Amino acid sequence: MKRYEFLKHTADVAVRIFGRSLKDLFASAAWAMFAVILEKTKNRPGAVLTQKEIVVAEERPEDLLKGWLDELLFFFSVEHLVLVRIKSIEIDEGRLRAVVLLDAFDREYYAIKDEIKAVTYHELEVRKERYNWQAHVIFDV
Repeated sequence: MKRYEFLKHTADVAVRIFGRSLKDLFASAAWAMFAVILEKTKNRPGAVLTQKEIVVAEERPEDLLKGWLDELLFFFSVEHLVLVRIKSIEIDEGRLRAVVLLDAFDREYYAIKDEIKAVTYHELEVRKERYNWQAHVIFDV
């Protein structure tokens, strides 16, 4: 199963995200967002990774997804940290707890593709389709 696909959009970046579970969907959304922002140009030998815990509490799955992506975008935009691994994601009754590993952004190893200004609520949707999950997210670039 593919993780995400980019959709045509007039000014921003729209993406449809897929997952076998809600946790898988949220992981796919994180990878989709970083695929918009940058690409890895080469491996960093001996990279020292930073571990961060993310906790988001929201009632609706759409709000939970936006909160999760907002936290990851903050790490990149403000702390200049790039997501390299999701160690764990727990989602239970309107609460997300995740542990992620991040690498310091360095132009020698990463190339910027596009700047995401915000994760928007415009057309934001999370839904279960039969046995899998789907989401629709638009990034303001």
